[in-house]
Amino acid sequence: TVFSKHVSKVLAVKIPQKVVPLQKSDASETTRTLSMGFGFVECDSEASMRKAIKALQGTVVDGHALELKRSTKIVAEKKSTGTTPANIKNTKLMVRNVPFQATRKEILKLFGSFGQLKKVRLPKKFDGTHRGFAFVEFLTAQEALSAMNALSRTHLYGRHLVLEWASDKDDLDTLREKAKRDIVASEKPKNKKIRFE
Repeated sequence: TVFSKHVSKVLAVKIPQKVVPLQKSDASETTRTLSMGFGFVECDSEASMRKAIKALQGTVVDGHALELKRSTKIVAEKKSTGTTPANIKNTKLMVRNVPFQATRKEILKLFGSFGQLKKVRLPKKFDGTHRGFAFVEFLTAQEALSAMNALSRTHLYGRHLVLEWASDKDDLDTLREKAKRDIVASEKPKNKKIRFE
């Protein structure tokens, strides 16, 4: 609403958020979602953008002074997240660096705001804890793309989530086979010199 007074048409607004744990309290919720302190507003023209920056620089919103500048990260962000036309058909994301205290419910809540989820998996270790990564599958490629773009710089419990497009080779069975090969390879005896006396 602050921008609508100075820009003829706002095309998009994105405010990255992070999930943080609450201090010990009696509340049933253990986490809450906070703004990361910055956001992106897409204007309909360069002239509108310049007008908004000039008019709103330093304006106080919710006790914080706005610091406005033109974003230059669009091209670099598309390269880093792999949003090429070849990948846009993919609906499955691999999320690395998931904090060990994060639950499946929190992952569902975080990614569910971008569309309908088909499947969310947190592969587990033998002791029941998860392995620190997750697979999130959306119903449509557009929902997966919007989640990838919005959450690529998100932190959960202070850890930066690393999002990648998942491929068939990242399937759990393939990862299990790979781990099994590594274990077998490590158990093979090394070439040792045997002394006969």
